[in-house]
Amino acid sequence: MSWFHSSITAVDARNHASAAEIVACFRDKTELLNRLAFLITADRANAKKAVAQACETTLQGNSPFCDWLLEWAKVATISAALSHQGKAIRMYEAMYKDRRCSHGEHVCQLDDERRADSLALIVQMDAQTIIAELDPLCRAILVLRIAIRSSIQDCSLRLNVSRAVVLAANCLAMTWLDYHRMKPLEDDHNVLHSL
Repeated sequence: MSWFHSSITAVDARNHASAAEIVACFRDKTELLNRLAFLITADRANAKKAVAQACETTLQGNSPFCDWLLEWAKVATISAALSHQGKAIRMYEAMYKDRRCSHGEHVCQLDDERRADSLALIVQMDAQTIIAELDPLCRAILVLRIAIRSSIQDCSLRLNVSRAVVLAANCLAMTWLDYHRMKPLEDDHNVLHSL
């Protein structure tokens, strides 16, 4: 049986990212990772610290699979940013205690194309606009749901707020996202009619 275990170990080690690949991923995707962290922290210095902490944690922990390295980097960065901002995020919980969401589609995950478009939107949009228009709880949920496909329950656990509060804040975040996804279309439509 020893031949069986040695062949599994060799294949397994080849599929895991090396330290150099991890560093390269964080370096090459630093703009995206900084943006995601900044949307949560609303502070550039804390966002950079979160990315550095995520890289260090990834290097010290079990190496992720090469194919999942970017997703791992996003999760690690978002987790680090949430650890910096957790108290400020939870301060907004009371605002959503009596709110409800009547949009069934807000609970569902976006399909891959729509999620990619939504991620591109929040990455390319002026971050200060997002920060001004959404409170820290909504921004955290927006980033979790769009960047790493977190479920409502996962958001509740990661943010340490009730599921009902996450549903209500998610409703505001998804309504905001839908508005901004449609806004470019409306702007194009208005330009065409003005010609």
